[in-house]
Amino acid sequence: MAIRMSGMISGLDTESIVKSLMETQQAKKTKIESKKQKLEWKQEIWSGLNTKMYSFYKDYAGKLRFQSNYQTKKATSSDSTKVTVSANSSATKGTYRVNVKSLAAAQYVTSAKISSYETTNDQGEKITNKVTSSTKLSDLGMTADGTKQIQIKTADQTVSMTVNADTTISDFVDNLKSAGLNASFDEGQGRFFIGAKDSGLDQKFEIKMMAFTQEQLNAQQTVNNAVKYDSLTAAQKNSVLDVLDSIQNDTSSDKIDSAVASLMEVSDAQAKSEVTGYYRNQIVTELETKYFKKDENGNNVITDDAKQALINAGKLEEKDDASHTQEELVTLAKQYIQENADSQIAGDDYQSKITEALTNGLSNDEITIQSEETRKQTITDAVTDYAAAMAKGAGVETGSSAELQKIGLDTIDGSAVQESASGVGMVVVAAADSVVQVNGATLTSSKTSLNVNGLSLDLMDVTDGEVSITVSDDTDAVYDSIKEFVTQYNSILKEMNTLYNAKSARNYDVLTDDQKDAMSDEEVEKWNTKIKDSLLRRDSTLDGLITTMRSITGKSITASNGKKYSLANLGITTGTDYKEYGQLHIKGDEDDSVYSDSTNTLQDLLKEDPDVVAEVMAGLTNNLYDALNEKMKSTTMSSALTFYNDKEMTKQMTQYKKDIKSWETKLQTMEDHYYKQFSAMEKALASLNSQQSSLSSYLGSN
Repeated sequence: MAIRMSGMISGLDTESIVKSLMETQQAKKTKIESKKQKLEWKQEIWSGLNTKMYSFYKDYAGKLRFQSNYQTKKATSSDSTKVTVSANSSATKGTYRVNVKSLAAAQYVTSAKISSYETTNDQGEKITNKVTSSTKLSDLGMTADGTKQIQIKTADQTVSMTVNADTTISDFVDNLKSAGLNASFDEGQGRFFIGAKDSGLDQKFEIKMMAFTQEQLNAQQTVNNAVKYDSLTAAQKNSVLDVLDSIQNDTSSDKIDSAVASLMEVSDAQAKSEVTGYYRNQIVTELETKYFKKDENGNNVITDDAKQALINAGKLEEKDDASHTQEELVTLAKQYIQENADSQIAGDDYQSKITEALTNGLSNDEITIQSEETRKQTITDAVTDYAAAMAKGAGVETGSSAELQKIGLDTIDGSAVQESASGVGMVVVAAADSVVQVNGATLTSSKTSLNVNGLSLDLMDVTDGEVSITVSDDTDAVYDSIKEFVTQYNSILKEMNTLYNAKSARNYDVLTDDQKDAMSDEEVEKWNTKIKDSLLRRDSTLDGLITTMRSITGKSITASNGKKYSLANLGITTGTDYKEYGQLHIKGDEDDSVYSDSTNTLQDLLKEDPDVVAEVMAGLTNNLYDALNEKMKSTTMSSALTFYNDKEMTKQMTQYKKDIKSWETKLQTMEDHYYKQFSAMEKALASLNSQQSSLSSYLGSN
């Protein structure tokens, strides 16, 4: 940017002069900005109109073009407290006799209360504990040696959960959910609440205590041996148990492959820990041999090598060992050995040795690690045998009720159980189907609803006798759908005509910021509204849409009886007020202020000859649908499903933005040029004044 000098020498108001010079050029940029703003408003108007047009095309013309939408039926019940009903177009007209014998129910289990349990502290005192979701089943007295499992059998699957020392109430609830049941444990009530997700006999479920067979126990032990279960951490053991539980519920080849992969991760981690410990012990032993020796009393003392190593490591000041006892020096050396061992194990050399051992195996008098290939094969064989054993199914344990009673349940086979009849106070609501007689025929449903011959019956209660269901043509529904079509047609036609016939805003241009500042917000809003309202005045695209809609709704349709019918023949006509520009009226409609006193021809025809009404309306709306669909096809000017030239507008908007940016650069350059010229003039005047002063001074001195 050029250096800007004010008119200090010339006395000129440089800022005002430059601003005046720039105004003419700035007006050219402002004109483009005005066009851009108008185009943005035009895009907004068209976008809103397009949404309404598409909705009319899809939801009104699109639906009424099918004659099936005119074949509506209505159904009424003589006792809606027992049965409610609706009918579709396929329902046969007439009267049906319905007798509800029973209602469908979902199986539901409420356990007995298990709010507390006792434990003994270190002093032998009894402590009462509240039962929570994290309470272990073993704390409640269940056998938890891994030899038993709770089997949950639903309509879709069977889920088995092995009970071990870490199995909690939350685990049991999770397994109930994974079996497809609704399940929770209410800690406040101390009860399980378990229910089928759907009603009906086919949704009943069972919960039983199962015992592993000896074959299954042996297979489980083989898996444990393969992963060295006893050497695992608590977290790793739980991972193994989770994998075994998953195989119980799915013995497919994919599940077996997944189980092998999971157990290999556990095996790799265990083997790595074992190999790492082996090599680390070697390092420690080697360093202890080097750094310790025995004194005459058989006690450890550090060697000179150890002393030097401690000095090099900064753990001991040189010649400062005299201030430490041998016991202190030995402790320092042991700490250093451990740190040194950790450092060496983390190094590349030992990490390579560990990787080598895990891949190819390691065996000597101190350690035996199988190769990765052998370990994987061993685990694969063990898992395959385990899956085969589990596929045979566990047997129902003798006394399984006693085990389940520890958690407030009992053996559940789907039968109803009263609270008083249960050994512990458990309640079971049995699953049931709805049983309904329709015209003497007995029908069943797993729901409290039933679909039959086009009727949807909602069963509210068991009936004492028969309920009558009457089915007839629903002419009111057809009339309402045609009326809604006319309402939407008029609404969108009115909006388009208003935009097309708007008054000119030729003398209104987009306001500049300075102009807005000089006006109130209300004045600005009115000004802008005047411009917006006129943007689609005499728009050719809009004219084409209006013409299409009016032209098609004004044509006739030949019915199957050979006669031609127009909307006027159905009692739907345009008004006498030309300013409505083709809006439709249903003669005799109570909501039509102009023709409400006329005879309602449409209503009469729907009762006398509904097929003709359906043919005419379906034909006209189908023609309108096709014409609008043609208008929405993608072209170089517009996108698909769009009634206006959105592509053309987007292209023009891009050009306006480029032009404005170009003018901004051009104006900045021009302004800098003017200031540069004035600056040069000021410098010249300053130089001239200086010369005059010098000359005057010289003449004065003579």
